[in-house]
Amino acid sequence: MTRIGLVLLTSLALGLPLSALPAAAGAPWPARVDGIKLTSDRLTVRFTDGAVCRSTMQPEGGMGMFIDCPHQARFDVRIQRQNWLKPALGDLVEPYATVAITSEDGRVERFKTPGSRDKRYPRYD
Repeated sequence: MTRIGLVLLTSLALGLPLSALPAAAGAPWPARVDGIKLTSDRLTVRFTDGAVCRSTMQPEGGMGMFIDCPHQARFDVRIQRQNWLKPALGDLVEPYATVAITSEDGRVERFKTPGSRDKRYPRYD
């Protein structure tokens, strides 16, 4: 029997209304990272619920938590090197980096920048 079946049988046996169950009450699923944008001085993360969180960044990367963000997410940015087009194009090009975003529930989502490197490396673990 599945876990959902056991929860339903238990709630019926105890006489609880189905709305008392978290799944039946529409408990929200934690938002996931939808995309990232990394420049030499800023990390921008877009979540699936529409929230956008930003943090300033050092040229060599950094780690920390987002301030003034509806999600308690942490980030770890490791920049291998700046893009060789940066002197000409500035922040239009992303540095070569790996970015790990850890959500509130502990799930880690990894990205590689620039975006063209995502085709060779999967986005999620």
